[in-house]
Amino acid sequence: MKAEISPLQEAFRNKLLALKESKNLKNNELASITGRSESVISELLNGKRAFADTLIQSMMARLADYMAEYNLVPVRQYQVMQQIAAKCKQQSDIRLLVGNTGIGKTVCMKRFASQEPAVYYIKIFKTYTWHKFLLEICRVMGIQVREGVGSTTLLEQIIEKVEQISGEKPLLIIDEAEILNQAIWKQIKNLYTATEGLLGILIVGISSVKKQLAQWAGLQILPAAEQATATLEQFRPIKEDNNIFTTFVRRLKVLQIDSPKGEDIAFFCQAKGIKNQKVIQLAASHWWNYAMADSTIKALIASGVDLDKITQEEFNMI
Repeated sequence: MKAEISPLQEAFRNKLLALKESKNLKNNELASITGRSESVISELLNGKRAFADTLIQSMMARLADYMAEYNLVPVRQYQVMQQIAAKCKQQSDIRLLVGNTGIGKTVCMKRFASQEPAVYYIKIFKTYTWHKFLLEICRVMGIQVREGVGSTTLLEQIIEKVEQISGEKPLLIIDEAEILNQAIWKQIKNLYTATEGLLGILIVGISSVKKQLAQWAGLQILPAAEQATATLEQFRPIKEDNNIFTTFVRRLKVLQIDSPKGEDIAFFCQAKGIKNQKVIQLAASHWWNYAMADSTIKALIASGVDLDKITQEEFNMI
Protein backbone atom coordinates (compact mmCIF):
# COMPACT_ATOMS: atom_id res chain seq x y z
CA MET A 1 0.00 0.00 0.00
CA LYS A 2 1.31 3.42 -0.93
CA ALA A 3 1.97 5.93 1.83
CA GLU A 4 0.40 9.36 2.14
CA ILE A 5 3.08 11.57 0.67
CA SER A 6 3.33 15.34 0.53
CA PRO A 7 2.86 17.37 -2.67
CA LEU A 8 6.57 18.24 -2.50
CA GLN A 9 7.56 14.58 -2.40
CA GLU A 10 5.19 13.75 -5.25
CA ALA A 11 6.64 16.53 -7.40
CA PHE A 12 10.18 15.37 -6.63
CA ARG A 13 9.24 11.75 -7.38
CA ASN A 14 7.89 12.76 -10.79
CA LYS A 15 11.07 14.68 -11.54
CA LEU A 16 13.23 11.69 -10.64
CA LEU A 17 11.13 9.37 -12.79
CA ALA A 18 11.41 11.74 -15.75
CA LEU A 19 15.18 12.02 -15.30
CA LYS A 20 15.54 8.26 -14.93
CA GLU A 21 13.69 7.67 -18.19
CA SER A 22 15.30 10.45 -20.23
CA LYS A 23 18.87 9.60 -19.19
CA ASN A 24 18.46 5.83 -18.68
CA LEU A 25 19.69 6.08 -15.10
CA LYS A 26 19.58 3.30 -12.53
CA ASN A 27 18.42 3.69 -8.95
CA ASN A 28 21.97 3.50 -7.64
CA GLU A 29 22.94 6.34 -9.99
CA LEU A 30 20.03 8.45 -8.76
CA ALA A 31 21.17 7.65 -5.23
CA SER A 32 24.65 8.94 -6.03
CA ILE A 33 23.24 12.13 -7.55
CA THR A 34 20.92 12.89 -4.62
CA GLY A 35 23.29 11.76 -1.88
CA ARG A 36 20.99 9.06 -0.47
CA SER A 37 20.93 5.27 -0.38
CA GLU A 38 19.53 3.13 -3.17
CA SER A 39 16.83 1.83 -0.82
CA VAL A 40 15.62 5.38 -0.15
CA ILE A 41 15.41 6.03 -3.90
CA SER A 42 13.49 2.79 -4.42
CA GLU A 43 10.98 3.63 -1.68
CA LEU A 44 10.60 7.17 -2.97
CA LEU A 45 9.97 6.09 -6.57
CA ASN A 46 7.50 3.40 -5.51
CA GLY A 47 5.67 5.74 -3.16
CA LYS A 48 5.99 3.24 -0.32
CA ARG A 49 7.20 5.66 2.31
CA ALA A 50 6.56 9.26 3.28
CA PHE A 51 9.67 11.34 3.85
CA ALA A 52 10.05 14.62 5.71
CA ASP A 53 10.00 17.68 3.49
CA THR A 54 13.39 18.71 4.87
CA LEU A 55 14.92 15.51 3.49
CA ILE A 56 13.18 15.99 0.15
CA GLN A 57 14.46 19.57 -0.03
CA SER A 58 18.05 18.46 0.58
CA MET A 59 17.74 15.88 -2.20
CA MET A 60 16.19 18.47 -4.49
CA ALA A 61 19.15 20.76 -3.89
CA ARG A 62 21.56 17.99 -4.90
CA LEU A 63 19.50 17.24 -7.99
CA ALA A 64 19.35 20.92 -8.91
CA ASP A 65 23.14 21.03 -8.81
CA TYR A 66 23.36 17.95 -11.04
CA MET A 67 20.88 19.38 -13.57
CA ALA A 68 22.16 22.95 -13.23
CA GLU A 69 18.69 24.10 -12.22
CA TYR A 70 19.82 27.46 -11.04
CA ASN A 71 18.26 30.84 -11.54
CA LEU A 72 20.64 31.39 -14.42
CA VAL A 73 21.24 34.90 -15.62
CA PRO A 74 21.18 35.08 -19.44
CA VAL A 75 24.58 36.72 -19.79
CA ARG A 76 26.01 36.93 -23.30
CA GLN A 77 28.59 34.17 -22.69
CA TYR A 78 25.88 31.75 -21.60
CA GLN A 79 23.78 32.36 -24.69
CA VAL A 80 26.73 31.93 -27.06
CA MET A 81 27.91 28.72 -25.36
CA GLN A 82 24.41 27.27 -25.70
CA GLN A 83 24.48 28.12 -29.41
CA ILE A 84 27.89 26.47 -29.82
CA ALA A 85 26.67 23.28 -28.14
CA ALA A 86 23.52 23.24 -30.28
CA LYS A 87 25.53 23.68 -33.48
CA CYS A 88 27.96 20.92 -32.48
CA LYS A 89 25.02 18.58 -31.90
CA GLN A 90 23.37 19.54 -35.16
CA GLN A 91 26.52 19.09 -37.27
CA SER A 92 27.94 16.08 -35.38
CA ASP A 93 31.43 17.57 -35.48
CA ILE A 94 34.14 18.04 -32.86
CA ARG A 95 34.75 21.36 -31.13
CA LEU A 96 36.93 22.79 -28.41
CA LEU A 97 35.27 25.46 -26.27
CA VAL A 98 37.66 27.30 -23.98
CA GLY A 99 37.43 30.22 -21.62
CA ASN A 100 38.74 31.45 -18.31
CA THR A 101 37.43 30.08 -15.03
CA GLY A 102 34.21 31.41 -13.58
CA ILE A 103 32.41 32.33 -16.80
CA GLY A 104 29.80 29.58 -16.44
CA LYS A 105 31.05 26.87 -18.80
CA THR A 106 30.17 23.95 -16.52
CA VAL A 107 26.78 25.31 -15.46
CA CYS A 108 25.89 26.06 -19.07
CA MET A 109 26.90 22.63 -20.36
CA LYS A 110 25.12 20.78 -17.55
CA ARG A 111 21.97 22.77 -18.21
CA PHE A 112 22.17 22.05 -21.94
CA ALA A 113 22.63 18.32 -21.29
CA SER A 114 19.67 18.22 -18.91
CA GLN A 115 17.34 19.95 -21.35
CA GLU A 116 18.27 18.42 -24.71
CA PRO A 117 17.70 14.82 -25.84
CA ALA A 118 20.67 12.56 -26.57
CA VAL A 119 23.17 14.91 -24.93
CA TYR A 120 25.61 13.25 -22.55
CA TYR A 121 27.73 15.24 -20.11
CA ILE A 122 30.81 13.95 -18.31
CA LYS A 123 33.19 15.82 -16.05
CA ILE A 124 36.80 14.71 -15.97
CA PHE A 125 38.62 13.85 -12.75
CA LYS A 126 42.34 13.35 -12.25
CA THR A 127 41.89 9.68 -11.43
CA TYR A 128 40.47 8.89 -14.88
CA THR A 129 42.21 6.28 -16.95
CA TRP A 130 40.99 5.52 -20.47
CA HIS A 131 39.01 2.58 -19.05
CA LYS A 132 37.33 4.76 -16.41
CA PHE A 133 36.67 7.39 -19.06
CA LEU A 134 34.86 4.82 -21.22
CA LEU A 135 32.94 3.49 -18.23
CA GLU A 136 31.70 7.00 -17.49
CA ILE A 137 30.54 7.44 -21.09
CA CYS A 138 28.72 4.11 -20.84
CA ARG A 139 27.08 5.23 -17.60
CA VAL A 140 25.73 8.51 -18.94
CA MET A 141 24.60 6.82 -22.16
CA GLY A 142 22.75 4.12 -20.24
CA ILE A 143 24.86 1.29 -21.67
CA GLN A 144 24.76 -1.93 -19.65
CA VAL A 145 28.31 -3.05 -18.86
CA ARG A 146 29.32 -6.52 -17.72
CA GLU A 147 31.81 -6.74 -14.88
CA GLY A 148 35.41 -7.08 -15.98
CA VAL A 149 34.87 -5.88 -19.55
CA GLY A 150 37.97 -4.36 -21.17
CA SER A 151 38.40 -1.02 -22.89
CA THR A 152 38.12 -2.44 -26.41
CA THR A 153 34.71 -3.94 -25.68
CA LEU A 154 33.54 -0.75 -23.97
CA LEU A 155 34.51 1.30 -27.00
CA GLU A 156 32.67 -1.13 -29.27
CA GLN A 157 29.55 -0.82 -27.10
CA ILE A 158 29.73 2.98 -27.26
CA ILE A 159 30.09 2.92 -31.04
CA GLU A 160 27.12 0.54 -31.29
CA LYS A 161 25.03 2.83 -29.08
CA VAL A 162 25.95 5.87 -31.17
CA GLU A 163 24.96 4.03 -34.35
CA GLN A 164 21.61 3.08 -32.80
CA ILE A 165 20.72 6.65 -31.81
CA SER A 166 22.44 8.47 -34.67
CA GLY A 167 19.09 9.83 -35.84
CA GLU A 168 18.84 11.81 -32.60
CA LYS A 169 22.13 13.60 -33.31
CA PRO A 170 23.87 12.50 -30.08
CA LEU A 171 26.35 14.87 -28.45
CA LEU A 172 29.05 14.04 -25.91
CA ILE A 173 30.23 16.94 -23.74
CA ILE A 174 33.61 16.44 -22.06
CA ASP A 175 34.17 19.05 -19.34
CA GLU A 176 37.35 20.00 -17.43
CA ALA A 177 39.48 19.00 -20.43
CA GLU A 178 42.56 20.60 -18.88
CA ILE A 179 42.81 17.49 -16.67
CA LEU A 180 43.02 15.09 -19.62
CA ASN A 181 46.43 13.55 -20.15
CA GLN A 182 48.06 12.96 -23.50
CA ALA A 183 47.19 9.26 -23.56
CA ILE A 184 43.46 9.92 -23.21
CA TRP A 185 43.59 12.65 -25.87
CA LYS A 186 44.99 10.04 -28.26
CA GLN A 187 42.07 7.75 -27.47
CA ILE A 188 39.54 10.57 -27.93
CA LYS A 189 40.99 10.89 -31.41
CA ASN A 190 40.18 7.22 -32.00
CA LEU A 191 36.66 7.65 -30.59
CA TYR A 192 36.05 10.59 -32.91
CA THR A 193 37.39 8.69 -35.92
CA ALA A 194 35.16 5.70 -35.18
CA THR A 195 32.01 7.80 -34.76
CA GLU A 196 32.73 10.63 -37.21
CA GLY A 197 29.54 12.09 -38.64
CA LEU A 198 27.40 10.27 -36.08
CA LEU A 199 28.48 11.75 -32.74
CA GLY A 200 29.15 15.36 -31.90
CA ILE A 201 31.95 15.86 -29.37
CA LEU A 202 32.24 19.14 -27.48
CA ILE A 203 35.38 19.41 -25.36
CA VAL A 204 35.29 22.15 -22.73
CA GLY A 205 38.13 23.57 -20.68
CA ILE A 206 40.18 26.57 -19.67
CA SER A 207 42.17 28.56 -22.21
CA SER A 208 45.42 26.68 -21.56
CA VAL A 209 43.98 23.54 -23.22
CA LYS A 210 44.47 24.91 -26.72
CA LYS A 211 48.08 25.82 -25.94
CA GLN A 212 48.79 22.32 -24.66
CA LEU A 213 47.26 20.73 -27.76
CA ALA A 214 49.24 23.06 -30.02
CA GLN A 215 52.45 22.05 -28.27
CA TRP A 216 51.73 18.32 -28.58
CA ALA A 217 50.72 18.63 -32.24
CA GLY A 218 53.51 20.97 -33.32
CA LEU A 219 51.02 23.67 -34.29
CA GLN A 220 50.26 27.27 -33.48
CA ILE A 221 46.86 28.70 -32.66
CA LEU A 222 45.73 31.76 -34.61
CA PRO A 223 42.49 33.78 -34.71
CA ALA A 224 40.38 32.88 -37.74
CA ALA A 225 37.33 35.07 -37.25
CA GLU A 226 36.43 37.46 -34.46
CA GLN A 227 32.81 37.34 -33.41
CA ALA A 228 30.85 38.89 -30.59
CA THR A 229 31.63 37.03 -27.35
CA ALA A 230 33.39 34.06 -29.04
CA THR A 231 36.49 34.10 -31.23
CA LEU A 232 36.90 31.29 -33.76
CA GLU A 233 40.50 30.10 -33.80
CA GLN A 234 42.41 27.58 -35.90
CA PHE A 235 45.50 25.43 -35.44
CA ARG A 236 48.15 26.10 -38.09
CA PRO A 237 51.41 24.20 -38.77
CA ILE A 238 54.71 25.71 -37.71
CA LYS A 239 56.83 22.92 -39.20
CA GLU A 240 56.52 20.42 -42.02
CA ASP A 241 56.64 17.14 -40.12
CA ASN A 242 53.45 15.80 -38.53
CA ASN A 243 52.75 13.55 -35.57
CA ILE A 244 49.80 11.50 -34.33
CA PHE A 245 48.03 14.62 -33.04
CA THR A 246 48.50 16.98 -35.96
CA THR A 247 45.63 15.94 -38.24
CA PHE A 248 43.23 15.41 -35.35
CA VAL A 249 43.94 18.74 -33.66
CA ARG A 250 43.66 20.65 -36.93
CA ARG A 251 40.11 19.35 -37.29
CA LEU A 252 39.05 20.90 -34.00
CA LYS A 253 36.88 23.99 -34.25
CA VAL A 254 38.27 26.15 -31.48
CA LEU A 255 36.05 28.76 -29.86
CA GLN A 256 37.49 31.11 -27.25
CA ILE A 257 34.82 32.68 -25.02
CA ASP A 258 35.33 36.24 -23.84
CA SER A 259 35.75 36.95 -20.15
CA PRO A 260 33.13 39.16 -18.47
CA LYS A 261 33.57 42.90 -18.67
CA GLY A 262 32.40 45.48 -16.17
CA GLU A 263 29.06 45.90 -17.91
CA ASP A 264 28.53 42.11 -17.82
CA ILE A 265 29.05 42.01 -14.05
CA ALA A 266 26.71 44.99 -13.69
CA PHE A 267 24.02 43.18 -15.69
CA PHE A 268 24.54 40.06 -13.56
CA CYS A 269 24.16 42.03 -10.31
CA GLN A 270 20.99 43.74 -11.50
CA ALA A 271 19.51 40.40 -12.53
CA LYS A 272 20.27 39.04 -9.06
CA GLY A 273 18.34 41.88 -7.42
CA ILE A 274 20.95 44.51 -6.56
CA LYS A 275 19.51 47.95 -7.31
CA ASN A 276 21.93 50.38 -5.67
CA GLN A 277 23.86 51.77 -8.65
CA LYS A 278 26.89 52.70 -6.56
CA VAL A 279 27.08 49.13 -5.25
CA ILE A 280 26.76 47.81 -8.80
CA GLN A 281 29.63 50.04 -9.90
CA LEU A 282 31.75 48.76 -7.02
CA ALA A 283 30.90 45.16 -7.90
CA ALA A 284 31.78 45.71 -11.55
CA SER A 285 35.21 46.98 -10.53
CA HIS A 286 35.83 44.27 -7.89
CA TRP A 287 34.56 41.07 -9.52
CA TRP A 288 36.09 39.69 -12.69
CA ASN A 289 33.96 36.59 -13.25
CA TYR A 290 30.44 35.35 -12.60
CA ALA A 291 31.50 32.65 -10.15
CA MET A 292 32.99 35.25 -7.82
CA ALA A 293 29.91 37.44 -8.12
CA ASP A 294 27.51 34.55 -7.59
CA SER A 295 29.29 33.11 -4.54
CA THR A 296 29.50 36.53 -2.90
CA ILE A 297 25.84 37.28 -3.55
CA LYS A 298 24.89 33.92 -2.04
CA ALA A 299 27.01 34.72 1.03
CA LEU A 300 25.28 38.09 1.38
CA ILE A 301 21.86 36.45 1.23
CA ALA A 302 22.90 33.80 3.75
CA SER A 303 24.03 36.52 6.16
CA GLY A 304 20.65 38.23 5.95
CA VAL A 305 21.56 41.15 3.69
CA ASP A 306 18.66 42.45 1.59
CA LEU A 307 20.08 42.80 -1.92
CA ASP A 308 17.35 45.27 -2.78
CA LYS A 309 18.62 47.59 -0.04
CA ILE A 310 22.32 46.75 0.20
CA THR A 311 24.54 49.75 0.94
CA GLN A 312 28.10 50.58 -0.08
CA GLU A 313 29.18 50.04 3.52
CA GLU A 314 27.72 46.53 3.56
CA PHE A 315 29.37 45.74 0.24
CA ASN A 316 32.74 47.01 1.44
CA MET A 317 32.51 44.68 4.45
CA ILE A 318 32.55 41.61 2.18
